[in-house]
Amino acid sequence: MSILLLLFAPGLFAIYWLIRIQICLSRIRCLVDTYGMDRKKLQKLKCKEVKALRESIDQLRHANDAFGLENLLRPYRA
Repeated sequence: MSILLLLFAPGLFAIYWLIRIQICLSRIRCLVDTYGMDRKKLQKLKCKEVKALRESIDQLRHANDAFGLENLLRPYRA
């Protein structure tokens, strides 16, 4: 049984990282499509930073703070 685990562990690890990469790319794609942000500027960010940016955008949208949202998005616009 442990031999099978050793054989399948690298594959499972690769699948895990592929899913994480796809989730991060999906977040970037959503920001590019919704707010017209530059994909190259967003790809320089780490996945946690993209997640934090998206959460802060959602907070500003729920607070209806248009000026804060514009100031947050301006550095990442195309």
